[in-house]
Formats: sequence, C-alpha cells, structure tokens
Amino acid sequence: MPSSKHIALFFAINLFLCSWHLYDGMNDNIVSRATMVTAIVEHHTLNIDPYHDLTGDEALIHGHYYSDKAPLPALIVLPFWWVANELGWVSPGENGLLTRGLIRLGGFICGSLPLAIIITLLWLRLRRGEDGHAIPAWMLAALPIYGSFLFVFSGAWFGHLLGAVLMLFAFIAFERGSLWLVGLLAGASVVCEYPLAVFPAFWFLSLLVQRNWRGAAQLVMGALPLVIGLLVYNSTLTGDPFSIAYDHEAQDSFGHNAYGIGLPSLKALWGLTFSDYRGIFFYMPALLLSLIALIRARAARDLWRDPILVPVVIDLLVICSVGMWWGGWTFGPRHLTTVAVLLAYRSFPSINSSKASRWVFGGLAAFGLFCAFAAKDTHWFSFPTEQPHPMTAMVLPTLGHFNTLMQWPVVVGLPPVVSSIAFLVVFIAAMFALRWIDRSSVPTAP
Repeated sequence: MPSSKHIALFFAINLFLCSWHLYDGMNDNIVSRATMVTAIVEHHTLNIDPYHDLTGDEALIHGHYYSDKAPLPALIVLPFWWVANELGWVSPGENGLLTRGLIRLGGFICGSLPLAIIITLLWLRLRRGEDGHAIPAWMLAALPIYGSFLFVFSGAWFGHLLGAVLMLFAFIAFERGSLWLVGLLAGASVVCEYPLAVFPAFWFLSLLVQRNWRGAAQLVMGALPLVIGLLVYNSTLTGDPFSIAYDHEAQDSFGHNAYGIGLPSLKALWGLTFSDYRGIFFYMPALLLSLIALIRARAARDLWRDPILVPVVIDLLVICSVGMWWGGWTFGPRHLTTVAVLLAYRSFPSINSSKASRWVFGGLAAFGLFCAFAAKDTHWFSFPTEQPHPMTAMVLPTLGHFNTLMQWPVVVGLPPVVSSIAFLVVFIAAMFALRWIDRSSVPTAP
C-alpha cells in the first residue's frame, strides 16, 4: 500500500484540480442552501424570508420561507462561514452575508473536496486489486472521473458529491464489518439526498436475511443520531417530524402530487442510461466498460447478492419513477451521482482483467474528458431541461468561446481564455505527477 505521504500528495494534487473551477453563480438549487446558512449566521433563524426572492427552490410553511433542500450540505458549510464572519473575513454585499464568496466556499467543501477524496479512494482500491495491471491504477482512478459529469459538478454547492463520498465511506465500512459506522455514514449521506436511503435499507435487509441480528442492530444504532436529527429538523420547520420541506414547495416544482412519483418509465430508463440527454453511460463512458467487465467476471447468482449492484438498480428505478427524473438544468444524470461513484468503486478493478480493454478504455476516457472539459469551459452544468441534445446543440457550437468566469485564476484577474488553457497545461502536468506517485509508491523487489 502507498505510504501516508504518497496518499496525501495524491489527494492534494486532485484537490487542486477539483478546485480550479469554483461556481459562484445564482443557481436556485445552490442559492437555496446559501440562504439557509446566511439566515442562521445573520438572524439566528432557519427562515429565509429576507432572501427568498433570490431562489425559486424554497418551502412556504406557516407564512415563512425556508430552504427546501436536505440540510446537511448547508449545515456542514455553516460553521466555516460563521467563523469567517466572526473573524471579520467576510464583507457583506448587496444581499448581506449571502455573497459569491459563500457560494464558492460551499462549492469547495461540498464539491471539490468530496471529488478529490473519491478519486483518492478509487486509487487506493485499485492499488489493492489483484486483477492485473493492463491499466495503471492512477490512470484508472483519475481519467474516468475527470472525464465524467462528476467533474462538471466539482466546485459547485450541490449535495450529490457530498452524499456520494459519505455513502462510499459507508460501503467501505460495510465491507470491513464496521456496521455501526455504516449506519452513521449512510445516515449522513441520506441527509444530503433523501433517495439514497435505498442503500442502507438494502444492507439492513441483507443482514436480516443472513440472520445477523447483531449487525442489523448496530447499523440501526449508528443511523439513529442522524434519524433523530432529521426528525427534529423536520419538526422545527414543518411541525411534523415526518414531513420534509419538499412537502411544502412554494412553487409547484414537481407538477403533481407525491413528488411526481409513479411507475418507472421506459423513457426515463433510456434517458438516464444511454441517451445523450442524461445518460450515465454517455456522460461517464468508461463506466459502461467496467460494468460489462464486472458482470462477465461474476456468476449470475452472485450478481443478485451484490451489495452494490442490487441497490444501484433499485435506486435507478426509484429515480425513473420520479416526475423530475431528468434533474432540471444539469449536465448528465446528477441524481445518479452516488450510483456512478459506487459502481466505479465496485467495477473499475474489473477493467484490468483484460489487456485488450486498454484501448477501449483509452477511447472512452478521451471522449469523456472532451465532453467534461468542453462543458466546464462553456455552459458548465446549465443545460436546459427542454434541450434533448446538450452536447451537439449547445457545447459544440460555443466551444472555444471560453465564456466561463468561474475559475479562481479569473477571480484574481486572469482572462478566461488564458485560465482555461492554463488548466489544460496544469492538468497534463498533474497526470504526470500522479503517474510518478503511483510508480514511486510501489515497493521495489528485494
């Protein structure tokens, strides 16, 4: 295994790359979390009445407005912004403490940091693998992630990447038998994104099927603090511990009752898998190769007992049943972020079972990198719901305009075109650095 020094350096390089683009725009989803943090720091309340005109993602409860989001991504950023304000590091703007600096901070903590951790955990998983070495571990860990919709959402204050890294840690704990920790981490993940409850629910049921009563009890006890915290939060907002903010949308975001939940549709299934609209295999193409390799390497009876594959299918069907399965304005299937991360962790080692996969992997990774980098330099994740072909209709026609301003070198005065070119140069240099770390951390034979 790599030394702690090698791991820290590998992580630091990826964190630098994942933090180059820090989104600071007024996206409704992101601003909804920022209003909650600002309201608590400025007015010591959860209601966002002074700022509610800044976002359409809000709940109206007993005459007051609240953020409608799962609370953990906002609560994690809260102490950092509170300390920054107390130390006088924050200058209020036209919307008080709801500034672009707050939005960038949320993007770093909930977007950049989780993705860098995910890449590092993938690398460590691949270094432990015994599946051959057709593709180096650093390459298999980094290129498919940067060449995916996951990288497009790094640096943006959504809850998906934070929920994904917490669930990944929960799965690692599940593999190691630390079941109380599984409950704690999975519970925290669910408080980032409610549909992720599918994963701990499946693991709990699998323990019951195995008659592992003690393990099932440990999982529940680990999750209990998060469950109680969420019930208290719901009660504070709505007066009902089992009623979440989404039950009180100020605007009819779902179009009908019960969050638009119905039966899974074939249109949604195609749209979330292979289509160029929101398909996970289009916006993370190397994942298809690894999944095929994993399925080929496993017996059919094992697939149905797999702790990742089965809940992934269930979660996909759940999202296919929701009225807004497409995820609004987005690049790729953002609601399948955790699905993508867990599948990558589970299946990427299987790619190395065949040396012939190297060339296929290289082509898929290159295509993914082109799509993700082009999106970052044009529209980022702002692709309208009604646009069925975002890449060909929006990205390719605007490629080369470098109209993204949300890069930290631009914030300090560098022109966007120079910053974008500099990122490509830095990225290539960083890949050589990861290669060196990977090679130098391999013990030499005596």
